[in-house]
Amino acid sequence: MGSKKKFDFKFLGFVLLVILAFNLSAIITFFLRFNMLMQRPYSRISVKWSDEVGKIYNDLPVGDGKVLYDLYVPEGLDSSAKQHLVMYIHSGNFSSGDKDDAVFIGRYLASKGYIMAAVNYTPVDESKGFGVDDAVNELYGTADTVVKKCKELGYDIENMAVCGEYAGGTLALLYGSRAPEKSPVPVVLVFEQTGPTSFDPEKWGYQGEEAVSLVNMMTGSSFTVDDIGSDAYIKAYKEISPDNYTGADHVPVIMAYGLKDKIVPSAMASEYSGALKKAGVDAVLIEFPKSGHLMIQDKDKNVLYYDTVDSYLEKYMLK
Repeated sequence: MGSKKKFDFKFLGFVLLVILAFNLSAIITFFLRFNMLMQRPYSRISVKWSDEVGKIYNDLPVGDGKVLYDLYVPEGLDSSAKQHLVMYIHSGNFSSGDKDDAVFIGRYLASKGYIMAAVNYTPVDESKGFGVDDAVNELYGTADTVVKKCKELGYDIENMAVCGEYAGGTLALLYGSRAPEKSPVPVVLVFEQTGPTSFDPEKWGYQGEEAVSLVNMMTGSSFTVDDIGSDAYIKAYKEISPDNYTGADHVPVIMAYGLKDKIVPSAMASEYSGALKKAGVDAVLIEFPKSGHLMIQDKDKNVLYYDTVDSYLEKYMLK
């Protein structure tokens, strides 16, 4: 009778090692490709940063220091000439995110000769009664702090542009239109990507409790279903909706939206852009046909967006 064949543990170990290596390789490849995809929108504005390009002042305080900002200052600026500021407002659903998102656009704009401030803001919080309008008012104060810091560094700011992405895009639009007289220097341009242009619940397809929840979350209010349709309820969401400010005195705007966005209805942007153009405002809407909310599927449109930003900054800030 023959002896039993011993189980080959070495072979099993080899097989498991191969499987592990294969899976690890697949995971690494996925993350590398994902990282490349996420950075695709910024390939047009990537610059090799060094002290010869500019200097970054990190974590500068606003007021008591609860809100911070970073300042990107080009090297070799003429302190005897008026300078130009771009303020970047980060994304994050109005309740999260950080100014660090601005590293690509900040370095790029500094390389083009603009001072760029990447700013944080107090998160919108319904429980604290702090809404979008409060965040915008805070941003006016932040801009004042930034302008004074530039003066301290030896630079007088002549005018500014405001830009943002997602939630930051909405805040940028509101900064340039809600009460622009509060800005420490004139706002001459807004450029943004995928910021909601309205908080009218009907435009989001919301009714009842969902509608009230949206309005309360964005305004810091405490409306109930019984308030739907009331003057106070309508006024609350209109005051924080960019599409409520489409007069002829609106500053020029560049907007970019993904037509496959499942978060922000792209129809909002088209309606908003149309209203601005009807009022005679220089408004550019760039649609990304293949992209969703992250705007990463249309490289050619990203190039067009930043080409347009370059030309409009020159047209309106440097004239």
